[in-house]
Amino acid sequence: MICNGPYENIGTKIVEAVCMEMKNRTILVADDEPDIREILVFNLEQEGYRCLQASNGQEAMQIARTEPVDLALLDIMMPNMSGLEVAEAWQKSENCPAIIFLTALGEEADVLRGFELGADDYILKPFSLKQVLARIAAVIRRRNAADMPVKPEENAIAYEDLRLYDSMKTATLCGSSLSLTRMEYELLAFLLQHPDKVYSRADILQYVWPNDGLVLERTVDVTVNRLRKKIGPYREHLKAKTGYGYYWEK
Repeated sequence: MICNGPYENIGTKIVEAVCMEMKNRTILVADDEPDIREILVFNLEQEGYRCLQASNGQEAMQIARTEPVDLALLDIMMPNMSGLEVAEAWQKSENCPAIIFLTALGEEADVLRGFELGADDYILKPFSLKQVLARIAAVIRRRNAADMPVKPEENAIAYEDLRLYDSMKTATLCGSSLSLTRMEYELLAFLLQHPDKVYSRADILQYVWPNDGLVLERTVDVTVNRLRKKIGPYREHLKAKTGYGYYWEK
């Protein structure tokens, strides 16, 4: 079970609770390549997850109607319905699972569309199983953390009533939890820690984004737009300087 890392400093009881919660999570693996599905399911089940499989988009939709799904690994290019079409349909439902897209190099426009649809993360093919397991664990931990009470004494990255708790990778606005994806959280944390300093898209990709081989400057724009919608009264502090980049204005 992958239960180490940033949670080591928040207390044994919370770590144990998060790990137990992860073991009870259901993951839907949707990919039209049987070999990929089988290897992902085998390794996920070894980690304690309950797994469901779909070979195309329509099957993924049908499974999600009858089974509770906490997180979906969606291949973007699938027959009948693409992963993007599945995600778009789920966004209109009440119980949209967390989504991690599996994508091949060259599908840049699809990755951007995935972020616009609220994807929590994306993983490039070919991928390492270690990377997949770590990304899944991070998404589930972050969603769990949003439902946990935050210790008032814990150090936080803060601007007035907007607070980010790095140990749990979660955020609050006026005391209420914010549902941020991994890159939304990391981008906001970075800009809050470097206020009144303009960073180009290339800078942000270098300092904030993971080095996983897919460099899309427009991804920064999409993430900023989504983040602005989520931080409510503080959206005006996340500013763009035309021709240069983005910054947080104190």
